[in-house]
Amino acid sequence: MEHRILCYTGSLFAPEGKEVLESIGSVVFEEPTESNLANITILVVQLGVNVDKEMIDSAPNLKFIATATTGLDHIDIKYAQSKGIEVISLKGEAGFLNTITSTAELALGLIISLTRKIPSANKSVINGEWDREEFRGTSLRGKTLGIIGYGRLGKMMERFGKAFEMNVVFSDSNVPGGLTLEELLEISDIVSIHVPLDESTEGLIGTHELQMMKPNAILINTSRGKIVDEEAVIGALKSRILGGYGTDVLSDELDFSGNEIRSHLVDYSKNNPNVLITPHIGGTTAESRVATDIFIAKKLQEKVAACTTVA
Repeated sequence: MEHRILCYTGSLFAPEGKEVLESIGSVVFEEPTESNLANITILVVQLGVNVDKEMIDSAPNLKFIATATTGLDHIDIKYAQSKGIEVISLKGEAGFLNTITSTAELALGLIISLTRKIPSANKSVINGEWDREEFRGTSLRGKTLGIIGYGRLGKMMERFGKAFEMNVVFSDSNVPGGLTLEELLEISDIVSIHVPLDESTEGLIGTHELQMMKPNAILINTSRGKIVDEEAVIGALKSRILGGYGTDVLSDELDFSGNEIRSHLVDYSKNNPNVLITPHIGGTTAESRVATDIFIAKKLQEKVAACTTVA
């Protein structure tokens, strides 16, 4: 069977990964449309592409969806599976993912940026000011870093925290030896979230949990926006229960448009420098992008070959 592949990542896809895709079948690097979805058998996407029921129905010959991500909230998994479509991702690929440190590095960057007020200090200098006292920050040494989720990224954050001589604690219901979420929130100066989004974690941090945190503690989210109640975060920031919020994700980022801002959190951050928001760049470094593109292309190649052999 000659596979027809639509790769939405286009020119951004690593050249080595493109070669692997081209060994599977004919490839076009375009944005999905109703016309070009009609005949494809493989769809390769990235974050920001919402593969919903409508898109799946527009591709009646679709056999595989490949995404170089661990999170799958941008794909209607249940509907795809009901149509006999196999979804291929990085989820569960522990050996490979242990070599990808970029998301944990960004979480650490958000922590340092907030505690040392780096973006505001830079803006002040650009405006012709030189006020050291205005930007007196806090040191990480001796502070308590609370990690929610003690998987691959949680363990990386533990190593980073200890390198800065922080006290590190974690909470994970699947890993023995940790604290309860309540205990962690009560003692942590900085809380960093590293759990996947599912029914048990959606809305994990809301008003109740924020009120448990130490006064002026900092919350970091590089997982998924819906894990945190953003309206509750704004309320906690306004009432000074929370000292800062650094996030790489938004609850509505799949619908986000720079021309029509839907996020109240983005609006709040315009005049409040203790909120830092980046556009889901945690896994996006030059090195990680090349590695993940090649890995997902080869995994797809193996899956297609296995199906061909069985057939």
